[in-house]
Amino acid sequence: MMKYEEEYWIDYIKNNELNKKEASELLNLDIYSLMKIGDSLRSFDTGDTVSYAVSYNINYTNYCTASCPICAFYTPYKIKKYEINKPNKKGYELSLDDIKKDIEKAKALNVTEIHIVGGFNPDLSIEYYESLFKEVKKYLPDVTLKAFTIPEIDFISRTHGVSIKDLIQRLKEAGMDAHTGGGAEIFNENVRKLITTPEKISGEKWLEDAKLIHSLGIYGNSTMTYGHLENFDDIIDHMIRLRDNQIDTPGFLSFIPLKFSIENTPLYKMGKVRYPSSGDKDIKVYALARAILGKSIRNISVYWVALGKEMAQIALLSGGSDLVGTAFSEKVFGATNRKTSTSIEELNHLINEIGRIPALRDTFYNLKEYY
Repeated sequence: MMKYEEEYWIDYIKNNELNKKEASELLNLDIYSLMKIGDSLRSFDTGDTVSYAVSYNINYTNYCTASCPICAFYTPYKIKKYEINKPNKKGYELSLDDIKKDIEKAKALNVTEIHIVGGFNPDLSIEYYESLFKEVKKYLPDVTLKAFTIPEIDFISRTHGVSIKDLIQRLKEAGMDAHTGGGAEIFNENVRKLITTPEKISGEKWLEDAKLIHSLGIYGNSTMTYGHLENFDDIIDHMIRLRDNQIDTPGFLSFIPLKFSIENTPLYKMGKVRYPSSGDKDIKVYALARAILGKSIRNISVYWVALGKEMAQIALLSGGSDLVGTAFSEKVFGATNRKTSTSIEELNHLINEIGRIPALRDTFYNLKEYY
């Protein structure tokens, strides 16, 4: 009976877009059936290749006016003036000289992508970001510059009184190639209010901004943070709203479920989240992602930094098709004590170990080299 159900769902999903009720019904299956459904659909959508980019992260500042309970990376912007001359200050802003040092490290690692995100810091001008981007492109002209979460773009626009359209045009001219897709968190507003602050845009505004940014020729990823205060109804709602956005105005290159890393976050310190999500939940998220989004966003990406490497392999057997990237110099998840690292050789090994084919890709999911 279970095998029949698996075959029914696989055939149905290949030919239909799941609604909320159907997606919820899918969760009634046991975890192994969900894995098989996710993996079969992955094979149909993307084949047996698992891709990744060679990426280097530049986190230009951690001062932030948002100070979201879900985040361990930020230093509250309001304390900046009190610690400005302290040798052991918690906050930082990278100077252009600092960024040049990062660029030199990235160049030595032969990266294909520079990933730039940071806090909501009103002291940084648009000219600062333009100079940052120009420095990257000056020394790494062939590397893709993927910059800013959608809330960051909205914040810079609001802070400096420039429309998103004009801001994107300036950033494109300075070298921006793609956005990161971060900051989506969870779209349900009741939950969103508990894990973010009013400084961060609503879920509706995130989706609206994404459409505008995509219409201007800047594409990027889509994300969802799970494992905090949400439930599966919220997760399904989030995925379906991303799918509808993509169908209306294409531009999402991938979907990345981000498992909430609890250490050092205010949510954890307040006792609102005591444990990370279970492996069962991780599998269900990836199977749902493939079932709901696979036809509109083919690349379901597994962020090994958030999941851990062994769980990342299981996610690749549950619907995932991509390992995001090497994430050299990553600091946001690092602030939650997930101090981890990898190499091209290790990513290739993780992929080969589960019987898949490793491939280097660019930011836009064009495959460049097989291993």
